[in-house]
Parts: sequence; C-alpha cells; structure tokens
Amino acid sequence: MKIAGRADHSARSRPTNHTSSNAMTAHHSKHYVTERTAREQIAQVAREIYTRKLSGATDGNISVRIGNERIATTPSGVHKGRLTADQVMVVNLQGEVIGRPAKRADGTPLRPSSELALHLEAYRRRPDVGAVIHAHPPNAIAFTLAGGQLSQTLVSEVVFACGQIATAPYTTPTTNQVPEIIGEYMRCYDVVMMLRHGSVTLGGDLDSALAKLDALEHTAGIYCMVKLLGGATPIADPEVAKLFALAHSQTPLYRIAGEHCPAPEPPLALRDGKRAVGEVSGAVSGDGALIDAVMRQLGSKS
Repeated sequence: MKIAGRADHSARSRPTNHTSSNAMTAHHSKHYVTERTAREQIAQVAREIYTRKLSGATDGNISVRIGNERIATTPSGVHKGRLTADQVMVVNLQGEVIGRPAKRADGTPLRPSSELALHLEAYRRRPDVGAVIHAHPPNAIAFTLAGGQLSQTLVSEVVFACGQIATAPYTTPTTNQVPEIIGEYMRCYDVVMMLRHGSVTLGGDLDSALAKLDALEHTAGIYCMVKLLGGATPIADPEVAKLFALAHSQTPLYRIAGEHCPAPEPPLALRDGKRAVGEVSGAVSGDGALIDAVMRQLGSKS
C-alpha cells in the first residue's frame, strides 16, 4: 500500500557507498513528514493492520519520526480499526508528551503506548529509521512458537523484502527488558520476531516498515504450510550468499557487518528453558554465520 503524503525515505533510496568496512553508513534523514501527515499515515496504517488481522483491536503500536527530537505514535488502549488522526500523540525522544492529547469518552486524556520505549530505542540506535511498527502477525507468531526458524532461507524473495529475519528471546512486555534486549537486535536487523509476543519492523518511512511486516507474515504463512506438508530443504548456502550480495547491491542491507550482532535465532535454552519443538524438516540454525561472511566481504569492497 502506498501511504498518502509520505516522504520518500524507503530503503531503495539510500546511498550504496559506505564510509567504513565495518559498518553500514547511517543515513540521517533530513526530510521528515509533517506532524499532520504523520498522524494521518498512522491512523491509515492502524486501520489496515487491524482489518488484515495483523494485530488485535488494541494490540501493537506504530510510530513515525517527524523531526530529530519528535515522533508521532499511537495511543494506548484505542481500537486500531477506529483510530483517528487527532488521537495520534506526539512525544519527544524522552517519551514526554508534547501538546495537549485527545481525550477518551470519559474525559480522561489519552496516553502513549505502553511499548513506547521500544520505539524510542529504535530511533536512538538507528538514525536511518523513520518509522516503526510493532504488530502481532499470527502466522509469524505461530511458526516461532512451534520452534520454526524464520532466519532460514526457503524462498528467495524474503531476502530482498526483509533482509535477515531475526528472532529474539522472550522478554516481558512493557518492561525495560524489551528495549534493552530487543534494542540490540534492532541495531542489526530491520525485522525482528519477539518470542511469544510479536514482531517489530523498521523502515525509512511507514511504507517500508509496513511492507516488511507484510513480507514477514506472508513468508511465515508459506513456512507454516511447508511444515504441514512435511518440510523443505533451505536454499543452499552458496546461493543464499548470492542472494544477499544481489540484495545489497540493489538496496543496502541494514545488517551491520563486524559489529557483534546477536545471532538471528536464540539458543534453545532461551526458548523458555525448553528444547524447541517442531523444527522444519531440513532446517538449519539460520543463515547468520553466512550473512556475516557476505557482509564482511561486501564491506571490504566498499
């Protein structure tokens, strides 16, 4: 979906040159959408996410950067299918509300999402990020609950749409665990599954973050069907390396090379202390080591 009035900060508009062989060059956006546009975009995307059952009525949250020190974000406890632009809130990077928030029917003022800290952490760690979506996509949640590994590459298009999909260990929602632990993953990945919780997708703008959420859920749906049909063998490592190199040449990958990124799959001991069950037949532990090697090679050529 193309969001009306969006600024063009999509990943495909980013420069391909890098200043270091060890890291991707951060892209500092100078052209932010206006507050009003951000409010309208968030309300529009919230309704779509609810209609498409990517989150429940009051689940998940959305934010858009509208300046170096301000973001627009969804309020807590408001039905996503009925959210209006005027109900969207504006906060600074410390999470403090700016302006006068809208009120509920009972007259009490709206407050920011309980997961606001997750969004703030993404913007602090990633100057290139212009929008964040936290959702509860059912296929992706179900697949990871069953022990499936979304980091493996069964289909090629996911590499271009999402880069490397990571799954982070379980963290207690609304606590400081979420930004502290998930923040390390967001530093390296644009698409992160939080075990037993949901997803977080990052983008240069809201279009990009939404497209990654859509690709994540579509891919997870395919992987779920693969499980039901008996499993499949992942794409061979040499071909995966080609895919990531090709994707990088077209759209700079967000994965930071040589910066001690967390593995894309949590150790079995961190899956609630129990051995994961229901792994896809033929699954490997993810393509993390392979992607590290590819990104190091790409960095050395920068």
